[in-house]
Amino acid sequence: MMKKNEGITLVSLTITVILLLVLAGMGLNVSYITIKDVRNNRLNTELGMVRQAITERYSMAVAVNKANISVSEPSVSFWVGEKVEASNPIMLPERTEIISNQEVEEFYSKCGNYYHSYQEEFYYRLTPDDLEKIGIAHANYTYVVNYKTGEVYNETKKIDRDLNLLYLPAKYTSEEETKEDTHSFNDW
Repeated sequence: MMKKNEGITLVSLTITVILLLVLAGMGLNVSYITIKDVRNNRLNTELGMVRQAITERYSMAVAVNKANISVSEPSVSFWVGEKVEASNPIMLPERTEIISNQEVEEFYSKCGNYYHSYQEEFYYRLTPDDLEKIGIAHANYTYVVNYKTGEVYNETKKIDRDLNLLYLPAKYTSEEETKEDTHSFNDW
């Protein structure tokens, strides 16, 4: 009586190892993409938190008639942070380093304008200490904000891993400000 050898052939072992390597490679790629997305989401969430805080501050200033303080008035300002001027310009990445769009191009063109009539129209640089004063604890980055428009730019990181500028554009345009409210319930 002959015994049958039932073992693993070299071909089947090689195919199994190759399949396991392909699956492991796919898992590593998915993990890398997930980690990158989590980091980008964290940066964008922090941008949103800063916008919310400066929007609340601007709303309070408007409520107590402190929003339109002339530049010629004493330096008593409702705005937290250091005013961005020609002596301390906004640090932007080169345009070739980022994926650009119309809003980003408008931001780049506005960054060189340091002459305004009212304090609210300036960009302000908020350090982590300044952010703590407006209710954002444990911030690690410096932001450049415009209280009136709600623009927020992360000056420390500048770009995310997808080469997008870490910037939230203006919440509204001057046209939207003057539009009539057509969604009011008072029309009944």
